[in-house]
Amino acid sequence: MMTSDQRSGPKAARPDIDFTDVDPRETSRAWNKFLSNRNAPSLPMAGVRSLIYQSWVRSTSTGIKPEQFAAPSFERGMATKSSHDQAELRRAARTSMMRIGDLLSGAEAMLLLTDRDGVILETVGDSSTLRKACKINLSVGGLWSEHASGTNGIGTALWTGQPVYVHGEEHFCEGMKAWSCAAAPIRDPIDHSIIGVVNLSGLTRIFQKHNAAFAATAARDIELVLQQEQSLMNIRLMEATMGSLPGRAMDNSDGFAIIDRFGRLIFSRNSGVNVGRPDQDLGLGAHFLELPDGISEAKIAAALPSTHCCDDIRLIEIDGMIKGAALALRQRPKVPQAATVIRPSATALPGVLIGTTGLKIVGKSEAILEALDTAQRIASANQPTLIEGQTGVGKELFARLIHARMSPESGDCFRTVNCGAMNPKMFGDALLQPLEAGRTEPLCLDEIGETSAETQLYLLRILEEQSTRLNGPHPPAEALHVLSLTNRAMRDEVEAGRFRRDLFYRLSTLVLTIPPLHARGEDVLLIAEHYIRKICIETGRDRLIFSPEVQGALMAHVWPGNVRELRNVMLGLHSLAKSRTVTLADLPSEITAPAVAKTGLTEVFATQEPTLARDASLKQAEVRLIEDALKRHHGNLSKAALALGISRPTLYRKIEAYGIRTP
Repeated sequence: MMTSDQRSGPKAARPDIDFTDVDPRETSRAWNKFLSNRNAPSLPMAGVRSLIYQSWVRSTSTGIKPEQFAAPSFERGMATKSSHDQAELRRAARTSMMRIGDLLSGAEAMLLLTDRDGVILETVGDSSTLRKACKINLSVGGLWSEHASGTNGIGTALWTGQPVYVHGEEHFCEGMKAWSCAAAPIRDPIDHSIIGVVNLSGLTRIFQKHNAAFAATAARDIELVLQQEQSLMNIRLMEATMGSLPGRAMDNSDGFAIIDRFGRLIFSRNSGVNVGRPDQDLGLGAHFLELPDGISEAKIAAALPSTHCCDDIRLIEIDGMIKGAALALRQRPKVPQAATVIRPSATALPGVLIGTTGLKIVGKSEAILEALDTAQRIASANQPTLIEGQTGVGKELFARLIHARMSPESGDCFRTVNCGAMNPKMFGDALLQPLEAGRTEPLCLDEIGETSAETQLYLLRILEEQSTRLNGPHPPAEALHVLSLTNRAMRDEVEAGRFRRDLFYRLSTLVLTIPPLHARGEDVLLIAEHYIRKICIETGRDRLIFSPEVQGALMAHVWPGNVRELRNVMLGLHSLAKSRTVTLADLPSEITAPAVAKTGLTEVFATQEPTLARDASLKQAEVRLIEDALKRHHGNLSKAALALGISRPTLYRKIEAYGIRTP
């Protein structure tokens, strides 16, 4: 049984391809300017497309060396969970690859297929070009993600999720600047996640902007084959189930479901209601159970919610391999508890659940989705990460999310070390405990900017010793994966001599910046609703209702305490509001008063009318604020972005999207 989305195939609508002209000389000049100023880059920069510039910034932040000549080779053991995906991807791409490969013979071009990590799986095309490509490891086994090879067609397509071309001087690394490449992501026909990339490459003389459209067409062909194979597999799973589970098991169970080997729902009867997962869209094709490490009876049982069990689990074998399972579900008897009024669950709020903790990062704004996407990539990269953001933005929630994605087997175990409250001895014990026990788990260093000079030296020594051991001839099985949290501007701390430069670079291989609440638009109302629902369940009270005036006031407030401040306001309203319908009179004075709380945005808001967000749309308000910040800082985007509390790439993207003219 298929949903309408499945019948119509993968999402056909792709973002528009950036067909801006590329002037190699202008790009080369921009590149040299970027290299000389990359410690304090600013947008816009003449001579380079913003898509490429943002990739250069990411490449720098992840430590890619511009003098790098070739891509690194994929090391076996780095990622083994997608081996079956790779086999299916190769099979689906085989016909297209063979047909296009024949067309490219003598055309000085080659076609590549990669997996979701940017590892090249297949290459076809002109034999001379294939030999030349081996010099930069543009061959089977080469790793071409951005965090391994900087700006390139494959890596940048994986990052942006859309077709791109990267021409000559636009590459981040010197050794790749003689090449031109156009790439497009391949998406899973069920959940639309990226599972690979098709890339057309050759020396720069073959460059044509429309090559990106060619790659997108090839990717679409592969997606259609994958969709057909998945539809056929779903039918076979259902046919195999008919004789697999006794009829009485299906009749007597509270719910019945058929899942594929990834835990995605193929057939459902009452399973969504009875399993009780209101946070998930349990339509067909949705992730019913999380099975990141393969499928077995034990793993299915472990993935079920604690309130439910299976009367019967039947693994379904097709062509000699386990391809799915049929589940007869039963709800466990409820344990009597003290009387508590629990309100019916409403529509799930957009956001991301954190493992099995019950915690959730709520929001759907561009700013938070960008941060969540970066967090997902960080979890896959498994490198020391600095998580920065204002007080109360939810840095620890993001650390927990990375931890849950990085080590799903560790469950809810999460260790946080408060760096400002520990002496070197206590600090060392906290760091070395998991290593001495032979465990590999992330360690969260909270308030890393508060660490004393003595403790900084101690931490640096531990990290250097571990690096030496990991790179030795017999690396140990255990490892220390460090996530550092700070509300300080760490580069300023380094320049001021308050934080060791060598330790800073050890801890910040990857950087994740959490956007402040005022930069997240309507997420303010979504998060408020999240806490309202939570408080209603915990207290049994009726939910609060906000008038349009109250919603406008919440949206207009700067939220210097960010999400933590918003949570406290919701708690206060539940206790102090005169009725369930909240009016402006119920809100704290700092939200309704004309004077804006002192934050980095004070000078921007100081001349604005207090009713800015009430009288204009959110977009109009945002445009006015950006224009004012640019005017006050004389067009300096770095200073304007800092005042607005957003990153430079985000500011530049908004300037382009809204058509704002810079001074």
